[in-house]
Amino acid sequence: MITFDDLVRRHQRLTVRRVEAWIERGLLRPVDVQGAASGCDFCCGFTTIDAARVSLLYELSEELRFDDNSLETVVDLIDQVHGLRHQLGTLAQAIMQQPEDVQRTIATAVKTIEAGRR
Repeated sequence: MITFDDLVRRHQRLTVRRVEAWIERGLLRPVDVQGAASGCDFCCGFTTIDAARVSLLYELSEELRFDDNSLETVVDLIDQVHGLRHQLGTLAQAIMQQPEDVQRTIATAVKTIEAGRR
């Protein structure tokens, strides 16, 4: 688990306030780690995926100068793409568990549908 402070230190110009704003806007969803008892407002932990997300948020907002509304839109679209990739992976696994004749039938149906779109 990566601490809040460690997360901020990974980027030289990233501020605590910026990370707090991303959390408040729902762009970053840390895991609470017993911070309330110590009086810490943002005592939380982050996964390596969260750290990668912070890198993306930082690049989009600071280096590419996306405003907050654009940042939310882009991140939402990226999240949707990741969700769709996960669903397609699940569907592919389900298809691979079917008998070969069912797999061939599905493959033929997909080719027919794609040909009809051209």
